[in-house]
Amino acid sequence: MAFDLHGKNVLVTGASEGIGLATAKRFVELDANVWALARNRERLEALSAELGGPPRLVPVTADVSDGPAMETVTGRILSELGVPDVIVANAGISLDARFENTTDEDLESVYQVNVFGLVRSIRPFLPAMKERGSGRIIFVSSVIGKRGIPNYTAYSGSKFALHGMAEALRPELTGTGVKVGIVCPSSTESELRQRMKRIGPQQSDSRIRRHSAESVAGAIVKMVRTGKREMVLSFEGKLMNWINRISPGLMDRILAKVLVE
Repeated sequence: MAFDLHGKNVLVTGASEGIGLATAKRFVELDANVWALARNRERLEALSAELGGPPRLVPVTADVSDGPAMETVTGRILSELGVPDVIVANAGISLDARFENTTDEDLESVYQVNVFGLVRSIRPFLPAMKERGSGRIIFVSSVIGKRGIPNYTAYSGSKFALHGMAEALRPELTGTGVKVGIVCPSSTESELRQRMKRIGPQQSDSRIRRHSAESVAGAIVKMVRTGKREMVLSFEGKLMNWINRISPGLMDRILAKVLVE
């Protein structure tokens, strides 16, 4: 049976731009109430006004990389808004840098948002979701969380971590009614890409096409409704993973030729 979104409470992180923004809008269109979490208060308030204000969209200002602040914010959500029916852990940052140029500080900043930030966005709500006996949790990963590519050591590693956590979490939640899905876009047209930090030699830009944020949002909604475990969204990403399974050495050579200048 499809998960009914009417009147459901959906927490979306990284909701002020890109995939998070498109996802927040899509859930509101489907008659869910969205708790939109991001750092930019002005953008969130403008989005709330655009979509009709609370309770349709409730702005929640927070930085997922700030552990103490997230503890306070999630506690306030639980006491003032309740327990989310759906969590879309989308907040993320990227880094274009080769392994040798990736500093400890850069690596930590990526992991603080992409890994620790995801945990901080989900963990506080799990006990109540389990007690209620229902819920959907979506990790927003990437196709390069399944196969690493040049210049994305930090980003690939952080997204690989999400797959390991999702696999570990699913059996822990068996029988609770709470399901975990992970979505893997390829390159997406968003502000994340525009403001990405770049260090040293850049990766060659040879993408065939990029996802729109709206198409990824549609896939996220589909995963919530169906309870699907994983979706790789592009033909390019599916092909890369298929080649990598049968001949990882060949995939190394292809990536070196296409992406390393």
